[in-house]
Amino acid sequence: MNTSAAAIKFGKFEGTLEDTSCPLGDSRKPKLIFMSKEGIGYFKCDVCNIMYASPRFTEASMMKIYETEAFADFSDFEDWSYEKWLSGGDRTYITQRQKVMLVKRFLSDGSRLLDVGCGLGWFVLEAGKSGYSCEGVEPSEMLSRVASDNLGVKVSTVEIDDFSPDHKFDGILIWDVLEHLYDPVGVLKRCVELLEPGGYLFAQVPNHKGISNTYKTVLSRLGLRKHFKHFGFPWHVYSFDKVSLSAMMRAVGLEPVFFESWANLLKAGRRDIISKLIIEMYKKLCISDYIVCVARKA
Repeated sequence: MNTSAAAIKFGKFEGTLEDTSCPLGDSRKPKLIFMSKEGIGYFKCDVCNIMYASPRFTEASMMKIYETEAFADFSDFEDWSYEKWLSGGDRTYITQRQKVMLVKRFLSDGSRLLDVGCGLGWFVLEAGKSGYSCEGVEPSEMLSRVASDNLGVKVSTVEIDDFSPDHKFDGILIWDVLEHLYDPVGVLKRCVELLEPGGYLFAQVPNHKGISNTYKTVLSRLGLRKHFKHFGFPWHVYSFDKVSLSAMMRAVGLEPVFFESWANLLKAGRRDIISKLIIEMYKKLCISDYIVCVARKA
């Protein structure tokens, strides 16, 4: 992997670049989807369908931004209480409830859960309120401190590779995380090690086959859209679909058992008939810009 010695700017962010390739190690020539004016290429592996950015900022460069207050919104914690969060119809609460309901399809109450990259700890809190024994790991000291101090949840400030609990887990959640990771396959392997036999991994990642993402990609390739902002670079370094998620899960010893995707209408709490029809269509066809995967350890 080649690394640029000089720091460059991408928007307001500055860091050092490095070249990369398919995380599953395929050696074939990837397909260039789009080249930005900044010289960032967006490639798709013709074998596994993973989309990735190259060059990308180095992991050391990116970790700096995850420790700045600009990365997260802490305004929710001004006069915050669980009761207000529960009754306020907040999008963050609705999303956590949907995640808990997904887990309940596969794991009974009392199961032991781990949230990898738990951020501010919202899921850890709601899963605990819903009958699960849940804890989190979060490498950002800033985020894990807020989760511990404000939500009162159990969070270990550590990379998953350095996390050594004295027990294994029935379920592991890794939500909106894999697209940020510099070694998603290695992290998934560690998750598998921490799972009980027959345990489940629950993941959500960007879906480059989503309707909006597909439309914006076409516009970019036709020259009608100057940027490739929908990919989420520099924070996002990968994007996936059902094929690439399945390939990655099987590469680490997990078998995909369930896919769906959640429309923004679902996360907004819309309950009218038309919204429900759209929500169900998005779920079944996996056409939202994020895709959910559940995979089982043999």
